[in-house]
Amino acid sequence: MPDFTNEIVSFKTNTLIENEFTPLQKVISLIEKSSASFKQNDIKTTLDYLNEAWLFFQATPSVYTPELNALILYRFVQVYFKKQDFKKLEYYSELLLEVSQKIGDSEKEVTALTNIGITRSVFSDYKIAMPMFVDALEKSRKLGLRSNAGNCLINIGTIYANLFNYEEALNRYNTVINEYQDVLIETAYIAIHLNIGNLYYASEQYKLSLDFFKKALTSAEELERKNYVAHAHALMSRTYLALYNLPKAIKSAELATDYMSQIDNAPGRQINLLNLAQITFLQEDTRASSEMVLRGIAAARRAQDDASELRGFKLFSEILKKEENFERALRCQMIYSQKQEDYLKMQRNMHILDYEIRYALRDKERKIEELTKEISYQTLLIDRNSQIEKQNEQLRQANEELQQFAYITSHDLKEPLRMIGSYSQIIQKMFAHLLDDDSRLYFKFITDGATRMNGLLDALLQYATIGKADLELEPVQIDDIITIARSNLKLKIEETDTNILCGEMPMVKAIPSFLVQLFQNLIGNAIKFRQEHNRPIILINAEERNNDWLFSVKDNGIGIADEHKERIFVIFQRLHHRNKYEGTGIGLSICNKIVTQLGGKLWVESKPELGSTFFFTIPK
Repeated sequence: MPDFTNEIVSFKTNTLIENEFTPLQKVISLIEKSSASFKQNDIKTTLDYLNEAWLFFQATPSVYTPELNALILYRFVQVYFKKQDFKKLEYYSELLLEVSQKIGDSEKEVTALTNIGITRSVFSDYKIAMPMFVDALEKSRKLGLRSNAGNCLINIGTIYANLFNYEEALNRYNTVINEYQDVLIETAYIAIHLNIGNLYYASEQYKLSLDFFKKALTSAEELERKNYVAHAHALMSRTYLALYNLPKAIKSAELATDYMSQIDNAPGRQINLLNLAQITFLQEDTRASSEMVLRGIAAARRAQDDASELRGFKLFSEILKKEENFERALRCQMIYSQKQEDYLKMQRNMHILDYEIRYALRDKERKIEELTKEISYQTLLIDRNSQIEKQNEQLRQANEELQQFAYITSHDLKEPLRMIGSYSQIIQKMFAHLLDDDSRLYFKFITDGATRMNGLLDALLQYATIGKADLELEPVQIDDIITIARSNLKLKIEETDTNILCGEMPMVKAIPSFLVQLFQNLIGNAIKFRQEHNRPIILINAEERNNDWLFSVKDNGIGIADEHKERIFVIFQRLHHRNKYEGTGIGLSICNKIVTQLGGKLWVESKPELGSTFFFTIPK
């Protein structure tokens, strides 16, 4: 890289007037003036000098060098980072990345990678941000840039937290504390401890959460950072409430309120308002609690804090029930249920994005490994034992991801079901004197449906978390399985006048609950995707072959186009708008996984408007 020090010294020491400068000296003088203005925090003047230098540099080919180009771009990046102008920051960072890679300036490359990661994170584009931070982290470690490495780890941890991958987020934050604490700025240390506390709180590990909030509070008090002190007290009060320690919750809430009164736009204000609402509710002051919870919900919306807004609506519903204002309680519960559904959907999408990002990172690592093997094959022969260890680690990671997904479906989705059951009972009690036998039967259908769904989620958790070697197969009569599936679908079958015809069915070795789910999904789909003016007809047959049984479920429905036959088995994929056909897009992916787990294969043959036939095999 050319050294411009002599030119800069010449500019500083010579008494040349400006019109006697060489073109190179003029560019360097403008860069130096911009640097002096930047140090004085005069951003406007800094940009004026930089823009003039950039225009002159572009218009004067004789002074062009990629090194000087990188220097000007680096100054632009510094300025727009300070301004928090993320669009321009990204633009100049991308230019800097390209030129720094060409000239081999690794430090400027790290700066560019880090800032592109920051801008993409701001716009929630984590697929781009994550590999940028990972590359910047790797290069920072090689270059000994420990401060930048620590910041990259913080940013990676924050992305994982936003993707609801708490384990990976904690790993990154703890690495920063253990290895980079000496190069952290003081406020970053406080923020990390608050973040870790929030992760433990979200995982319902309240005592661990409290420990980290207290560490953050101690540091904030030592530095006299009132905004962090207020935030820490609010988070501690929320945690004490989760631990049913009302006296300490009250004390922390009072301290948070006192500090927040001294600060404009204090962080965590919505949390503290909801803490106060919950405290007054526990003290049976429902009027004060109602006023406070509405203020907390409004503050949560302003802060775009979805979790606190959910907490507020749930608490408000409980307050209204306590006041026996059942009509408003029901309306509030409906709002809460819808927002919770949206929140869970967002969580699910973030988990899927997390899997995609980690898969992309592992795929990138794999390609690098393959390239390295190709270049120096003889020196990279891997020992058999290390291969087995690596494969076991990959299997362990895949199993953890599967368990995490199963947790979402089995645990988080049960809350709306519980609300359905609970509030249907409230409505039933409120209007018991108006209900006839049919109405009471309908409420029973709601309760039974919620109960069956809970059982289905439990079965899905068991199915998703056990390995093939753990399956305990037993003799199952398929006729019995179809009878149970038909019973579960009784209302749909009667409403649509569906005709189900079964051939002679065998006995197979399988898991009964899995087969019920399999047949129920296939029959339910055949009913759902029926033709508008045709009576649904479903034919179920079985054929014995040498090594397996071949089953078929044939319908006269709307059929499937050839280009969609593979897509339908992908989780959460839908071919039709939700307004036309209900469902989550998970049914056929579950069917496919059940059949695969049993050692068989599932496929479809179909023609649009002529119906579909789903085939699957079960080994003998």
